[in-house]
Amino acid sequence: MVICDKNKLDGKRCNGAPDFIIEIVSPSNASDDYIRKLYYYKNYGVREYWIVDPQRKSVTINYFEGNLFNVPYTFDSVIKVNICEDLYINFSDISKLLHI
Repeated sequence: MVICDKNKLDGKRCNGAPDFIIEIVSPSNASDDYIRKLYYYKNYGVREYWIVDPQRKSVTINYFEGNLFNVPYTFDSVIKVNICEDLYINFSDISKLLHI
């Protein structure tokens, strides 16, 4: 999932870095999400990057504006989206729907 500020949208795409990215870990290439993409997203202006790992039932939060890196949560957590004032994601509800 990618969220862009509406000022970055031109009707076809997001111009510039998205503000918020949620990445689902690929079991065959997890280091891409935890290392390579983390590096690029931080350096190219993404404000917040979440890594969701269904096998570990974990969510890792990287909030670059607040200098919070690799903050771990479990799928039992309700997690605040830091770049939004009142947005929370309840992973407990999501895991129930997915039967994880």
